[in-house]
Amino acid sequence: MTQLDPRSARPLSDQLADMLRDEIHSGKRPPGSKLPTEREFRRDYGISRTPVRRALAILASEGLIVSRKSFGSYVRNRPPLRRVTSARRHAAHHASGKPIFDTEAIEQGQVPSRRMLRVGRVYAPSEIAKWLHVSDGEEVVIRKRLQLLDGEPAVISTSYYPLWVADGTRLESSEPLPEGPDALIEALGHRFSRGIEVFRARMPTPDEADLLMLDPGVPVVRMIHVDYDAEGRSLQVADDLYSGERHEFAFEWDEPSK
Repeated sequence: MTQLDPRSARPLSDQLADMLRDEIHSGKRPPGSKLPTEREFRRDYGISRTPVRRALAILASEGLIVSRKSFGSYVRNRPPLRRVTSARRHAAHHASGKPIFDTEAIEQGQVPSRRMLRVGRVYAPSEIAKWLHVSDGEEVVIRKRLQLLDGEPAVISTSYYPLWVADGTRLESSEPLPEGPDALIEALGHRFSRGIEVFRARMPTPDEADLLMLDPGVPVVRMIHVDYDAEGRSLQVADDLYSGERHEFAFEWDEPSK
């Protein structure tokens, strides 16, 4: 058993956090395994309750463990969903007949689902209006939903559509879109030509943390995704908020032929 050094200038809490972090990353403490109780830590390592609690708080803030009152602390057992961005991203839903979120989740062994939060018309927020190339406060269609992985919240997805795309279509319906909004937009006669994605990490608001069921210290990643047609018109803007502990992002590209 690794021993902590009380004579070190490094606090015992940091030493214990380092040791546990190494054991988690090495697989010695696998996902879902229970950590020792405070009493066991004190008995095995001869340290008091305070550094134990500080060490566990450090690991919880890093998203490596979860602590539940009366249940103890466990190594986190939530495999991240890899979101892949490439020039062929829309081809994924063509092949599967499902939304891109669902397609990626199923391919990675997770079960996708969603809960609709809001559908209808709203006045475009200033930032969204710029991406959609509409006037501030102009009416647009919104579809807001909570995306889940294996029954647990993972993404707050908010999509905006200009009226010239969405007016009178199923994009305004509160009913689910089994094929996904991208396939519906294409079925309406529009074609995706290019897109842009902008990412920014930040800490969630209390409402966002509550909706995504985030533990303290877990960040979110905001992604603005815009799709354009061949004429440069914005077909849709997705303003998505990803749970930082449930996702990783990958970018694929091909070198041009010489």
